[in-house]
Amino acid sequence: MPPARHVYIAQTQPGFEAIAATEIAARLEGAQIIDLRSVADKNGMARFAYAGDPRDLLHLRTVEDVFVVAAETRDLAPGFAALHRLEHLAATAPGVERAIRLVRTVDLRRGGEGRIHYRVIARQVGRTPYRRADAQAAVERGIAARPDHRWRMVADGGIEFWLTQWPGEALLMVRLSDERMRHREYKIEHLPASLRPAAAAALAWLTMPRDDDVFLDPMCGAGTILIERAHLGRYRALIGGDIDPEAVATARANIGSRYKPITIHEWDARRLPLDAGSVTALAVNLPFGAQMGSVEENRALYPVFLREAARVLRPGARLVALSGDARTLNDALRRSDRFVRRETYPVLILGRRATVAVAERK
Repeated sequence: MPPARHVYIAQTQPGFEAIAATEIAARLEGAQIIDLRSVADKNGMARFAYAGDPRDLLHLRTVEDVFVVAAETRDLAPGFAALHRLEHLAATAPGVERAIRLVRTVDLRRGGEGRIHYRVIARQVGRTPYRRADAQAAVERGIAARPDHRWRMVADGGIEFWLTQWPGEALLMVRLSDERMRHREYKIEHLPASLRPAAAAALAWLTMPRDDDVFLDPMCGAGTILIERAHLGRYRALIGGDIDPEAVATARANIGSRYKPITIHEWDARRLPLDAGSVTALAVNLPFGAQMGSVEENRALYPVFLREAARVLRPGARLVALSGDARTLNDALRRSDRFVRRETYPVLILGRRATVAVAERK
């Protein structure tokens, strides 16, 4: 018999779920994307089916957390009766036991020995007459009443059940990943406005990595995009730089002696000391004009930067740019005669609207 297909949720920052879906489809053989959802302005979610080893999912780079779906309902009552439905669902759904088995495939010690240690996290989208804490308590009671194990509720650690509610819907998931998926162990130094690793990986992924890449991040900050590109596969060279000496020092500290060959420079991205046509892929987190710079400065910076990027990129190379100043970036790309716009992803970065633009050098 073919292996069983389980339904999983890949969780991202809002808007990045569409990018994560492309990585899931490309890197997990036989994975099937079911749908994309959002949890208000908190997270994006890509739901997919996969029959392979659940440990494969922990190698995804554009994802912050992975869950296995334990139970769901699409006929949740609008009033307090929903709480009874949630409690019953948690107490009786057979998917809970399957989810626990998958979690223990990833980590045999998860949940402890004897009584299973667990906690419940609840989220709501839209208004309900009851509090989020009431929904959490209903699921806690349901889990505790299950006859398949002995249970012990804990404040931290253990197996995590996540309840997400939309109007008329509820999704109960069990977390497969842990904090290491979101907070990569390599990042020892941080900077203001530095990207979270999964978002940096999404930018690098959209360049369509190849084994012969000469990959450039000309405003590298803490070096996160460069490191994430290194983890996506082989390359010929990684090149980064920044105008800020503190950023250059931070990037070098995070990179250490790994990811060779890689070079980090102190430079101005408007005047790169690189040969024309020497770069095969470029990803960059542009100044948003908030914590760093201003919209007025961006209007001067972006067009000059794009001209220099066009000079160092070879024809057909991809440029992927993230910016919180979408209007200025869109205007600069529209006026450039060196790039063809391929894709645009609206995203949220720490609650701020931003855009990821993918362009190709003519």
